[in-house]
Amino acid sequence: MVVPGRPSVAVLAGLALAVSLAVLAVVLFRPFPPLPGGKASSPAKAGEVRRPASGAAKADAAAPRPQPPAAGASKQADLPFEEHLAGRESAPPPSTPASEMRALVQPSVTIPGANGEGAADPRLSGPVDPVPNDVGKGPRMVVVIDDIGDNPAMATNLMELPIPVTLAILPHRPRTRAVAAQAAARGIEVILHQPMQPGSYPRVNPGPGAVFTDMDAARIQAALSENLDELPQAIGINNHMGSEFTSNAAGMAAVMPVLKARGLFFMDSVTSAVSAAPEAARAAGVPFYRRAVFLDNVRNTRTILGQLKTADRHAIQHGRAIAIGHPDTETLEALKLWAKERDPRINLVTLRGLGPEF
Repeated sequence: MVVPGRPSVAVLAGLALAVSLAVLAVVLFRPFPPLPGGKASSPAKAGEVRRPASGAAKADAAAPRPQPPAAGASKQADLPFEEHLAGRESAPPPSTPASEMRALVQPSVTIPGANGEGAADPRLSGPVDPVPNDVGKGPRMVVVIDDIGDNPAMATNLMELPIPVTLAILPHRPRTRAVAAQAAARGIEVILHQPMQPGSYPRVNPGPGAVFTDMDAARIQAALSENLDELPQAIGINNHMGSEFTSNAAGMAAVMPVLKARGLFFMDSVTSAVSAAPEAARAAGVPFYRRAVFLDNVRNTRTILGQLKTADRHAIQHGRAIAIGHPDTETLEALKLWAKERDPRINLVTLRGLGPEF
């Protein structure tokens, strides 16, 4: 029975059913977020950024680096900006995939010896083979700053530090050429920060000018040559990301003839625990360096200062240390503090002054 002026129970029930069905349809049939796809098979042209076919949002290394986490949050740096592995001075937790792990930050620890300092820190170990050229030279250390090319003001601040720094400059960035020219005019050492495929590609894209394992040797050499032509001031290269590429023997073998022909060296940033770079460099007769410590995985001035002191200990124990940092305000401030209080036994040099391992 229908009561005048009031909707029937059947009408109300019908409306409720229609609303319920509409909500259910939205839930069941709305587009799902894209899942990470497989590796792209088509090689990128030199100087361009690959865009994964999966449609996932690109994580270009040119994006701003993450800010410090809020109190109580994890301090591990976000993966899309860099995926550095721990080197010989520490090891990643077994639960973390090797290709997605940056260097662990070691606390600053003094292990007293007979005179209160200078005893070997068992967490630090150097190259398997001693470096003959280091004998009798005393401990030496190099500070390399990666990811240069986007912020000329920060680059200028780094050049004005009271200690020598080496600038690793990314190719095909807004200020690549200008910063390299400025550094050369000031006598600052410059190397190419060569983007290479990370293990997390295509979710993480190393940026323009990158080389990938699916490129043939000619494409790899063309990309690298184009990047080096943009940076005639470079005296060598190191890898940006590259955990996948540096562990690929064929890829690294393709890189070395370009460096050999130009009289350049390769510095392994050690983003892979199974890097093929040392063997490829030795086979091609290319001078070889390797990173010892990452400084700023945690963007905190005091923590970075602790990492610099870890590099100090490494240099004292093994004769040499290469420390890699990034153009962040916290890193700049830590370097200023460390310049005032660093261990006077260590001679700060450039990569050219340090000399290669072989």
